Amino acid sequence: MSEDDIIRIVKEKSSATQDRLDAILLMASQYLPVYFDVLEDILNDHEDKPDIRSAVALALGKIGRSKFSPPEKTLEVLKPHAFDEDVTVKNYVIQALGMLGTSDAAPILIDALKDKSNIVFASAAEALGRLGEPVGPYLTDLVVTGADDARCVAAWQLGEIRYRGAVNTLANVVKEDENIEVKALAIWALGQIGVGTPEVMSVLNWARVQEDPDIRLRAEPAIKKIVRHSN
Repeated sequence: MSEDDIIRIVKEKSSATQDRLDAILLMASQYLPVYFDVLEDILNDHEDKPDIRSAVALALGKIGRSKFSPPEKTLEVLKPHAFDEDVTVKNYVIQALGMLGTSDAAPILIDALKDKSNIVFASAAEALGRLGEPVGPYLTDLVVTGADDARCVAAWQLGEIRYRGAVNTLANVVKEDENIEVKALAIWALGQIGVGTPEVMSVLNWARVQEDPDIRLRAEPAIKKIVRHSN
């Protein structure tokens, strides 16, 4: 299929939906710079089908993490649609932002954790983790300042990315915070990170003798993981 044929099919709203989806997939896998403006126009067209606009968002996410298009350019195109009125489009835009691998997407994804849709919330949580270590400072701040659900996500993702810069903050959360779920996830995260400073070990040894089972039962495995990392 020629470049012109692909563009024609994607732009023609009367084309079969599957044909357009297949053409969008070709654009992402056989990317040419001329495709970018076409995809941007479709994403901006709120009268087009949500399935098509969602596919475009994912295509842009794939393109934006490639060597052919800087993620900053794609981020600017996707950013306005992170709050799209259509939940399906919004959800896939959030996923696409996570694909870009740039910490500049972090503030948008953190805002998306406030979304009323559980699907969007879950996508934002996963997308934050996909950004990797560069998002660590944002998550470290979020684990203290966010709403409870967002703080749980932050603690979990700090463990997933093993962000060493969060160790002191997580230890303070374990000792001082009142939310049991956040404390438990902070303990788990400390185990995943595996940095056994005196402060961390003191907090975890304190945690393993607490009455609350969610705290106590998380502490012992975390201590064992840290010891294993240290040896």
